[in-house]
Amino acid sequence: MKPSKAPGLDGITAGMLRKAWPLIKDTTTQLMNKCLENAKFPDCWKVSRLVIIPKSGKKDKSNPKSYRPISLLPTMSKALERLIITRLESETSLNEIGNQHGFVAGRSTITAMKSLYNWTDGSKCRHVFGVFLDITGAFDNVKWSPILERLHEIGASVRSINMINCYLNNRHAELKIENEVRTRQLTRGCPQGSQLGPTLWKVAMSDIRTPPDQQIQHVVAYADDIAILTGADRPETAFKRMTEYLDEMRTWAEKYSLEFSETKTQLMSVKGGLKPSYSITFGTNNEATVIEPTSKVKYLGVILDPRQSYADHILELVGKSKDLYKRLRGMSSANWGMSRRTARIIYEGVFLPRITYAAEIWWEGVKLEKCKKKLGSMQRDPLLAITSAYKTASTNCLTAVAGELPLDLKIIEYAFKRQAKLGAITLEALKIKQTELLAEWQRRYETTDKGEWTKRMIPSVIERYYLPMEMDHYTSQILTGHGDFRGKLFSFKLVDSPTCECALGGSETVAHVLLRCRRTEEQREELKEALRREEQAWPPEDGVFLRSKGLYEALRKFARDSLRNRTDR
Repeated sequence: MKPSKAPGLDGITAGMLRKAWPLIKDTTTQLMNKCLENAKFPDCWKVSRLVIIPKSGKKDKSNPKSYRPISLLPTMSKALERLIITRLESETSLNEIGNQHGFVAGRSTITAMKSLYNWTDGSKCRHVFGVFLDITGAFDNVKWSPILERLHEIGASVRSINMINCYLNNRHAELKIENEVRTRQLTRGCPQGSQLGPTLWKVAMSDIRTPPDQQIQHVVAYADDIAILTGADRPETAFKRMTEYLDEMRTWAEKYSLEFSETKTQLMSVKGGLKPSYSITFGTNNEATVIEPTSKVKYLGVILDPRQSYADHILELVGKSKDLYKRLRGMSSANWGMSRRTARIIYEGVFLPRITYAAEIWWEGVKLEKCKKKLGSMQRDPLLAITSAYKTASTNCLTAVAGELPLDLKIIEYAFKRQAKLGAITLEALKIKQTELLAEWQRRYETTDKGEWTKRMIPSVIERYYLPMEMDHYTSQILTGHGDFRGKLFSFKLVDSPTCECALGGSETVAHVLLRCRRTEEQREELKEALRREEQAWPPEDGVFLRSKGLYEALRKFARDSLRNRTDR
């Protein structure tokens, strides 16, 4: 347990127990052993402290369902629960029963989705349909007595069953609002915030019957998210099999006092391409609710579609994630607020993990042109924050200046890294894939008709990718050509004339400021001297300022000194 995790009513954290452990270890060990030996769970450890937090996206604050109760239990309670779990796992094969991917070591939402599609793709049936079930308040409403019965069926010892029975009885939750305290006894549900709660839910889920013929039916579960797959050569046969199995699911739910939200349950053709002109009933009962088909289903955070294109998932991802950097940029400007370093940390630590969730499932969807464009658009805001470049700079420029792979290629790289981590491909194969992705980036960079000046400053995005280049608002102007230059400002109708006010005249472009402008002669001489020291010619060759740290720093100094103190603005 984390040392600083919020404690229960006693206020004792795991950190406190760790520091006091040399003094209390013998007494604590004796206490825990005595509890296990006598199958007794102390009543004082069964009282949870409720903390109410608002649910994300819920606007109606008067609706109780807009809030989520968090139960904080004593740390000692959690420690004893872990011992119960260890004993239970040694007595039973709970983690091997059924196809449960939640709360099981080595399994996750990703393995659940892979199980779903591996079975679908491997099925010899012409048609496969999926029903995705929604249980109303699953963890809060599950009945205790059938859980205890099920523990006996799967081989738990009498002592373990008695211990869990004691653990469940006489539980209370305490809620304090201002100076008023309300206490309520709990009579059902898996205790929220507990260590043992997920295990008890797995016990209930283990009672779901595995389909006898795995060639035509498959069940995948992650916690309380259940997907039932049914296949057949004829849709009518699959529908019949599905409704019969849904009867069994209703019987299971009734046993544990659970209810399916039949209006939220979804049906989709997972294989076979049957258009949504069919329907099934939730069981064979004449009064059973009709489940209408849909063209897409959100399962474990990923939008699935019959063609496995994942375009809908990517487009939703773009819509939800695009605002992150816009809000942050609203609190900063080119030279104040969020730093470039902070922007990169947020990009790598928040933005990318959010985008790449389950990418090993849907990564091939980024190959669609419409998805590439949407992802490129979404990447602009973080790239602008990282580089402090002007908004008029093209995405082609920004990826090069920032040294960041285009987002669609980054997602593909992430998927390959996950495959390598899981042993699906070798590290050598991963390196080859990464080399291919960099080559594809270089090809796009060169063939895109935007960012011609940046292509002169940074000819090779591959070299830039491996260079640790510190960025600032002035350097980004020199590298992109978009900035405080009259020629560029005139093209956007922001000034009356593109002409430079120096003696040479002509359009004030980035090339003019860097190579010819009389007003930057002093700064240019310093830049020329830096080039001479490294035996480089003037005018500078393409990409010369990236050949050494000294030359790049000289360019940064030129940019700052030339652009920071403009007297003509």
